[in-house]
Amino acid sequence: MTAPDFSNLPFDPITDRTQQFLRDLNDLFVEAGREGPTGDFLRRLLEAGIHAVGGKRGFFALVQNDTGELHLSAVAGPDWTDQNRGTRLQLAQEENRGISGHVVMMGESYVTGDVSHDQYYVRIFDDVKSEISVPILSNSSQPLGVMTIDSPEADRFDTDDCARLTALSQVAGVALTVQGFRDREKALINIGKTLTGMLDVNNMTDKVVQIASIALRFEDCSLFLLDEQTNMLILRSTSGRLASEVGKPSYKLGEGLTGWVALNGRPIRVEAPQDDVRWLGHMNEFSDDDIGPFLAVPIISRNKTLGVIRVLRRKSHATWYSNRFTDVDERVLSTVASQIGVAMENARNIDRLVTSQRMSAWGELSARSAHMIGNRAFALKGDVNELGYLINELPDGTSKVAFNEISQSLGNGIERLEEILREFRDFVMAAQSQLISEDINRAIHETLKETFPKRTDIELRLLLNEKLPAVKLDNRKFKRALGELIENAISYQPNGGFVGISSDRLNHDIRIGESDALAQTYVVLEVSDAGPGVPYESKDKIFQPFYTSRTKGMGLGLSIVKGVVESHHGLLREIGEPGVGARFQIFLPV
Repeated sequence: MTAPDFSNLPFDPITDRTQQFLRDLNDLFVEAGREGPTGDFLRRLLEAGIHAVGGKRGFFALVQNDTGELHLSAVAGPDWTDQNRGTRLQLAQEENRGISGHVVMMGESYVTGDVSHDQYYVRIFDDVKSEISVPILSNSSQPLGVMTIDSPEADRFDTDDCARLTALSQVAGVALTVQGFRDREKALINIGKTLTGMLDVNNMTDKVVQIASIALRFEDCSLFLLDEQTNMLILRSTSGRLASEVGKPSYKLGEGLTGWVALNGRPIRVEAPQDDVRWLGHMNEFSDDDIGPFLAVPIISRNKTLGVIRVLRRKSHATWYSNRFTDVDERVLSTVASQIGVAMENARNIDRLVTSQRMSAWGELSARSAHMIGNRAFALKGDVNELGYLINELPDGTSKVAFNEISQSLGNGIERLEEILREFRDFVMAAQSQLISEDINRAIHETLKETFPKRTDIELRLLLNEKLPAVKLDNRKFKRALGELIENAISYQPNGGFVGISSDRLNHDIRIGESDALAQTYVVLEVSDAGPGVPYESKDKIFQPFYTSRTKGMGLGLSIVKGVVESHHGLLREIGEPGVGARFQIFLPV
């Protein structure tokens, strides 16, 4: 059986144009999910539409949610200028809103074959006689914009042309919807990353509010946390004019829309909050006349309400246009609230763990200090008793040598007590630093002047980059930490060696362990020596409190150094080779 021969059939331009339209439509649908509503993509949509209906020129105009205006986003065809490209059609105006404004307002297609007698047409080009316009709608029939094409021919467009342009407008709607999902996904990912790396609740809430307001296009966002002792919601972060109220009690549990959400653990979404019986009317982000749609969701963790996050929009000044919050908006905000709840619970768990570890460290520190102070006090008590015996029992003329020995022993004992108490104090205060901008090389020179011995067999090898940027330092504490490293290097080389100190700038990423990463500019300070080095099995222990390989001291020196460095938002590590020498590196952010 042979295939039929259509070569002799007459050419049908309508069929050919329809086939081309269907091919274009298919390609554009595929691209809609990949490209998003870029200017180039919208322009290609317009060109496909102009070709499909036989028009001359056209434009896409998208609704601006905050102003109720149509903004030209893409144009195609001849005669466009910078002036008419920037045209904005005020949809809020009942007069002169144009055919495009009318189409968006009504949500229906519109065709006119004689613009000179059309009640809605606003002339931009002199040669236009026919115009066709179709709305771009969201899944919830919310107007997103309009696609309009004109022609210099009268009665150029028909119902078939409306169908073709409607199909293309649906492609634009898909692209806009996909872009909205991508924006929300990106915002949620950014919020997730932000919350993962933060343990401070105030910083956490500030960052979340900032991202939510900008990336999720909420005009105003405020976050409240519940004070369990007073059952009051405290404003913790806001992106609007309530900034002066941060930290103040705002709503009692159950009071107003916000308090109702906290009490009941359920979201609220209303288009006109003033009409709701639960509306209280204080702590408003906008003036009463501007308050529009309201959305609030609870922050919950382990079935316990921790607070409320709420968002508002200004009232739409276009009577036809509703900028209400949608189901999608509510789900997104609920996801943000869930992320906050988990992050807050994690932060509190870590805080409890740190507190527990700190109390454990305090207990061990107290026990060791008590033991060492007790031993020294016992020795001092013996010296005092011996001194009393010498004074009361021995005859006149007794040699002063015995008294000098006892006096020296008393002085040594008191000095050791002071050393124990000083080490105790430094350990407690290591993590509390007051940072100001300093020259790190100057701090190094000052530390060497105070610490490095003037007469010694130890060689000092100094290699400093004199063009380093300033870093934030607590000068006294940083010099105490650096001095500890220098003194350690000297003490481990009793027969001579060297102490190397270098400073430089680090502009690339490094990794410390399996997870710690530096991804900004740092100054790196290195202290090295030719001592025995740190055994591999001890590298993870040397910064722990009370770990020491020496008989003298409490084993707090390197833990104090670590605490000081971390209070400077830096990192400390040891990378030397056992048997070759120790190499301590301090990374401080610029």
